[in-house]
Amino acid sequence: METRSKLYFGPSAGRSSKNIDDYLIFHIPGNPGLIPYYDPFLSTLHAALSSSSTVPSAHYHVCGYSLAGFETTEQHHELAGLERQINYVDQLLYDQVDEMRHLTGRTPKVILMGHSVGAYILLEIIRGHRKRIEEGAKDFDLIGGILLFPTITHIARSPSGIVASALLAIPRSAHIASAILKALMFLVPASVLYYLIRAFTWFPEHAARTTTAFIKSPIGIKESLFLGKDEMDMITGDKWGEEVWGAATEPGTNSRDTIHSNLVFFWGQNDKWVAQKTRNELIAARGFRKSKISSSAASSTSDVSSSPADGWKPSMFIDDRKIPHGFCIKHSEVVAEQVRVWVEEIICNHNEN
Repeated sequence: METRSKLYFGPSAGRSSKNIDDYLIFHIPGNPGLIPYYDPFLSTLHAALSSSSTVPSAHYHVCGYSLAGFETTEQHHELAGLERQINYVDQLLYDQVDEMRHLTGRTPKVILMGHSVGAYILLEIIRGHRKRIEEGAKDFDLIGGILLFPTITHIARSPSGIVASALLAIPRSAHIASAILKALMFLVPASVLYYLIRAFTWFPEHAARTTTAFIKSPIGIKESLFLGKDEMDMITGDKWGEEVWGAATEPGTNSRDTIHSNLVFFWGQNDKWVAQKTRNELIAARGFRKSKISSSAASSTSDVSSSPADGWKPSMFIDDRKIPHGFCIKHSEVVAEQVRVWVEEIICNHNEN
């Protein structure tokens, strides 16, 4: 059973091409990094933006790729750790921008979106983008980022991270676990495995098919565990400076600086992959809650700054609806609607600068 390694949803062919701006919403998946898990989420987001956008001149392109090593065909790759995944996704992003530029004759403005470890990759891509701009390179406008259930600091201190780090610390654990599971699944046809997954997990069709393809893929399980070990080791303290977080004296005064004030973080209330203490410390140190985002959709902690002088800081929210970390399985629609609001606000904020 194979799945696609890229999802793309673009504007309808019949729309006018005059006086428009192309916006690329580029999604980075979590681990396991199979983009088909996000099919309902990304398609719902694109439909919502296209049908009810408050930005009439916008053409929305919603796109995402699977991470390296999660291909479900017989393509074989070396195992990719976190640094290699960052470089891999960065190259995919630039290739996508170049493809759109070639097809439309216009360079899209980019909004990054990342889930779980994809949010960590997102911040690293911003760091690299800012470095290239500061060195004088001509680059596309990166105007915002949306981080969903982000695992960006001290993942090993989270409830699930404590267990995972202990197991993954066992020498060759990724190879051993992968070999055992592959041996157990070898004699089970993909069609039977699909129905077993649906029966025991109650996954919807898209998630069950993607999980089946993941288990049957050449190195997907091994890659997931290998990457997970790197996450436990590398995702520790807040490692980013002003090139990502911005500074009070640099709120974003042109098209290439607005990324600082257009980062949105959305955490789960009781996310087992995020330690609440480290999450709240990050919010207190880095966050700003913009009052224009409805509190009925997301709630913030009492530690978040609300001073207008801090308005250049990222907006950070904690969900109050018990949406799970793996929202793309059964909660795609509700998250897509919230993200639609944030995408439009990022664009409006960018156009005001």
